[in-house]
Amino acid sequence: MIEYLTIPNEIMNRKNPLHYALFDFKNNAEFKLFITILAYSTMIYRTTKKESEHYFSVKGFLGENSIITRNNMTAKKIIIFVNKLESPFFENIEVIANEIHFKLSSKYKKVLKNNGFEKINISDLKPISDIRSSKLLVLTEMKKEGYFDYYYLCKVLDLNGIKRRDNKIAKIKKAFKNIDIEFEYKHPKNQNEKREEEHYKFFYSKINNSEEIDFLSDGYIDEIFSVDDFDLDEIVDNSIKS
Repeated sequence: MIEYLTIPNEIMNRKNPLHYALFDFKNNAEFKLFITILAYSTMIYRTTKKESEHYFSVKGFLGENSIITRNNMTAKKIIIFVNKLESPFFENIEVIANEIHFKLSSKYKKVLKNNGFEKINISDLKPISDIRSSKLLVLTEMKKEGYFDYYYLCKVLDLNGIKRRDNKIAKIKKAFKNIDIEFEYKHPKNQNEKREEEHYKFFYSKINNSEEIDFLSDGYIDEIFSVDDFDLDEIVDNSIKS
């Protein structure tokens, strides 16, 4: 099985329609399957540079080294998923005779031509059993240090259907713990404390002191995760939960 998904940094830009499309899944097995398919498709396109339709075999998708397990996925389910898939990453995609035939969308090919990529080790997704932790793992691989805004994580981790703020925060904290990343959630200690720039953000780091990695700056992330994306009713909520 393929080891890495090479993803353009531009995908982290919230203004790019591909950003939220990458995480637009509610089922963990289907999210892992999509990541695997995207990894193969990206590698093939970047290697061949051809604009024509490409294909690759689904053989090994349920193998021992795959991040997709037979406990929650079958060959039939893979075929159904691919044939029903509508994604802005692909102009068309379908299974023909145990092969996935695809053509990348012009939107995705455009960002693939830009400089700046992150390499995501997709094997790290194998032991993760819930969708929010899987999404957070991919996010923290794309940006290995810095912070994520609370309101952004509620959106991308599909938490806005949960009413209570404290329950949302608990879900986010659990996702960080599930992928074994140390983090700190900064927020006002009480309703009388002045709101600071650092509040309502989850700060974290996956970088070892001896490791040199290029990552997106917090200034760029501020542009990516604009508060304009989020529910104003949530922002002006004065109830403080920790």
